[in-house]
Amino acid sequence: MRRRTFLKTLAAGLNGLIGLAVVIPGIRFLLDPLRRAFRQRGFIRVAPLTSLTTGRPQRVTVLADRWDAYTHHPPGPIGNVWLLRNESDDRYPKIRCLHVICPHLGCAIDYAADRNAFNCPCHASEFDPTGRRRFGPSPRDMDELECRISDTDESGVRWIEVKYQEFQTGVSEKRTTA
Repeated sequence: MRRRTFLKTLAAGLNGLIGLAVVIPGIRFLLDPLRRAFRQRGFIRVAPLTSLTTGRPQRVTVLADRWDAYTHHPPGPIGNVWLLRNESDDRYPKIRCLHVICPHLGCAIDYAADRNAFNCPCHASEFDPTGRRRFGPSPRDMDELECRISDTDESGVRWIEVKYQEFQTGVSEKRTTA
């Protein structure tokens, strides 16, 4: 092999490596929406079933893995929900899950036990114990999340699992978090 042929081959190889260094991140950037679709959250365990009392809402924090661009963060709080146990039947209890954020402008909704109602402290919207709007500027009822009760795990505990998502305030559409 001649020196000139060797240098041409070496230059072509280096150009190829530099091209790959530019193209690979670009491809990852373009395919990121597909990766996010596979990373979408399913149901997240939030509380053991035994921790709920019938007819008394309980506020719980939702913990999950978080992604920031290409960085994975350990499980941390991503939001809060209200859990309501409607039936006293231990075998087939009915659980409802309501989002803590007010549909009006995004303030955190509290529960007033003395009035047996949810209320938004920012603009005085009030909701009944099932999350239906009673009065105030809220454009709709409290947002309900899909939830389920898991089968008994290896330690004998049944968990309440929630499919967490965020909702837009002031309108009736919802958006799923990625």
